[in-house]
Amino acid sequence: MADLLYGNLYFDDRFAGILRQEPDGRFAFNYDEAYLSAGNPAIAYTLPLQIDTLYSADGLHPFFDNLVAEGWLANAQARALGIGRDDRFARLLAFGHDCVGAASILDPKPRTQPRLDAGSPEEIAALANRASISGVQPKLLVVKTDPGYRPAGPSEASTHIAKLPSGSLPGIVDLEYLTMIAAAELLRPDTIAEIEVAAVAGLPGRCLVVRRFDRQPDGRKLHFEEFNQLLGRPSEAKYDGAYSEMASFIRANPRCEVADADLLLRRVLACILLGNNDAHMKNFGLLYMGSAMRLSPIYDFVAASLYPGYDSALALRMGPGTNPGRLSAISAKNVEALAKSFGYGRGALLQAVHDLGARLDAAVNAVQEAPHGTKVRKAKLTEYMRKRWNAIFRLIGSSIGRK
Repeated sequence: MADLLYGNLYFDDRFAGILRQEPDGRFAFNYDEAYLSAGNPAIAYTLPLQIDTLYSADGLHPFFDNLVAEGWLANAQARALGIGRDDRFARLLAFGHDCVGAASILDPKPRTQPRLDAGSPEEIAALANRASISGVQPKLLVVKTDPGYRPAGPSEASTHIAKLPSGSLPGIVDLEYLTMIAAAELLRPDTIAEIEVAAVAGLPGRCLVVRRFDRQPDGRKLHFEEFNQLLGRPSEAKYDGAYSEMASFIRANPRCEVADADLLLRRVLACILLGNNDAHMKNFGLLYMGSAMRLSPIYDFVAASLYPGYDSALALRMGPGTNPGRLSAISAKNVEALAKSFGYGRGALLQAVHDLGARLDAAVNAVQEAPHGTKVRKAKLTEYMRKRWNAIFRLIGSSIGRK
């Protein structure tokens, strides 16, 4: 009988418990008794503090499953280990040294060591830190130094995440930068993660470098969970559900601020206005701030609709029924249904739309004056914003007024 895998779970660098495979195929997590006795916090919203075993019958517990790397990084990890990419637990054990949030998981008895020196320069750099970063877009952990950015070394504390250029989506780095600075103007600058376009030592091209908002300046960890984790869903379910489910979670949780539900609605409106149709459950999350849970800064926001063939529907449902098949087909009626699903009446929607309109020119100017991005790309994004405003948001006030 083959040995079953298990790993030691650390929370803010404190040993918190053990995650293991069971002979019957389930996964089991047990909190360490000393961790419980010390009055430490739960490691996840769906894993409450208790002495009894917490089982998951269908794959990894959602909290852990959503820590596993996806896409490009998943393939690189599987090759480094000589296993299939579907062996999610083995990959998490080998590369869970640095995860988003305060949790990390280490294999106390590794059967093999991953080969970290094979692949492209980007893959080698991404594997070296033994980190697990979710999301399909190629990315890796980096450190900011006086000379500039460089990939984080083995088990080194990183300060930023670098999103890499994509061969299939030309100009994605500049486009995401432009989309993010436009969103900062439409909403509030402090609701957007700190970003810049910069080179990373040893890697070709420029990257979008995002400061880790889950790390304090002194390196201490802030815990974070995205909504797929908070709602107890596996990683593959990130496109299931409605935006209102996140708002309902915020409203029902006494640790949250109700004002964050309003901010969440405004973020979804900004997604529509800017063409960010890939706004799924893993692209929104909450930061743990002591006893409070607050909506995290925006960290993944790109006008994907500008690429040919990418003008698809919004990632999640806007309200009862189905979404229009294309983001460009969304109407004022759909936006009103979205606000209603959040529990907001006409006045709240009008205020949100008014505030977006008051900042629209500033967002356009920010894009036009940005130090990155071609004139053509800037023109396409600003034209898209203007079209969506005139086709959807400009009509909302008159539509509501006729009711």
